[in-house]
Amino acid sequence: MSIQTISLRTDFAGLAQPEPWLTPDDIVARAAAFRPLLVEDQANCEERGTYSKEMHERFRDAGLYRVLQPKMYGGYEFDLPVFARVVMEIARGCPGTGWGFCLASAHALNVAALFTKEGQDIAFGEDGEFAAPARGVPSGTATETDDGWIIDGLWDYCSGSPHSNFAIFGVRLIEKTPSAGPVFGTALVPCEQYEILDNWGDFIGLRASGSNSIRVDKALVPKSLVVRQNLFAIDIDGGTEGYHLHGNPMYSGRMFGFFQTEITSILVGVGFAALDEFERIIKRKLDAPASGPPGMPSGVQDFLRPYGLALGMLEAARNAVLSGAQSYMDYCAAGVIDSSKYSEIDDMRIQAGLQHAAKLSGDAIDLLYTAAGTSTSAKNGSRMQLYFRDISMARTNPGLAYEVG
Repeated sequence: MSIQTISLRTDFAGLAQPEPWLTPDDIVARAAAFRPLLVEDQANCEERGTYSKEMHERFRDAGLYRVLQPKMYGGYEFDLPVFARVVMEIARGCPGTGWGFCLASAHALNVAALFTKEGQDIAFGEDGEFAAPARGVPSGTATETDDGWIIDGLWDYCSGSPHSNFAIFGVRLIEKTPSAGPVFGTALVPCEQYEILDNWGDFIGLRASGSNSIRVDKALVPKSLVVRQNLFAIDIDGGTEGYHLHGNPMYSGRMFGFFQTEITSILVGVGFAALDEFERIIKRKLDAPASGPPGMPSGVQDFLRPYGLALGMLEAARNAVLSGAQSYMDYCAAGVIDSSKYSEIDDMRIQAGLQHAAKLSGDAIDLLYTAAGTSTSAKNGSRMQLYFRDISMARTNPGLAYEVG
């Protein structure tokens, strides 16, 4: 095969924010306002394997892809708790959309943290439009040449790929001067240089997440689009490239706490989606003609206790997400002063707490699914079945397999 290459501009100094007056509450409210549209389009999203182009444009116009993006490149540079709130709102409308949106938009933070200014100039481009799945498993290679790096490989489960303009991959580095033992790095590849495979959807759930595989066939990228940083073992000693470029400790963090914030925010949103559906079930029963003595319609009281229990569980999970995201921010701030204050164990503590928040949301969905009954929950096409399928699929994600090993 011939080597693919692409010409990209790198000669700009910075970008303006589209709406510099936008506040965190504004961006969260915009995400929440999409809920009716997302709920209505759930079945279509599953059918196509991702959210629609129209919804993608709505997200872009609302600034949702820019939540974690640096101000220098037209982003709003809000913090991780704000991003978690946005993701929970989107997933509350459509779980698969929440998964795909989150795992594309969040990785502006990874690019801002790890790549040099030259690389970030390329990534965020002339208009600041950026979205990228991140697959840290080194399922391919980056071969060093005088002209750049040749990327070659196949990466699966690239969630959010259909609406992304880049992709982030873990790679095995093949350097001109070989090092002792394997060396892992991270590559950033423009969408023009990879192929999204049509292989998503044949799973029990999260069919709308756009978790397609991506193939890269000998694509030549500039040297600034490959870094000698392993996504699973970020070296934060002395602060990352991104911290020194942007001056924000958020861009000098380890990855497991961050990645788990992504996943758990989605799943807590799914829990609230199930609670919303359960509330609709109760209201339908309240509106139904009474079939017995005057008073509460028959069967309604059977729904009130599981509703209350699930509500409490989900509130605890939501608070745990926001607390975990804030812990990530706090550790980042401590780590740039003294990296010993932010160890790998600290990162795993954040992850562990967030894993249990996800489990709490899953338990709430189990409770609601069972209490709603067979005709409401198990029937094909029902929303409660979709939420149960999606949470079941999510449980197979390695990030939630805390009981394994």
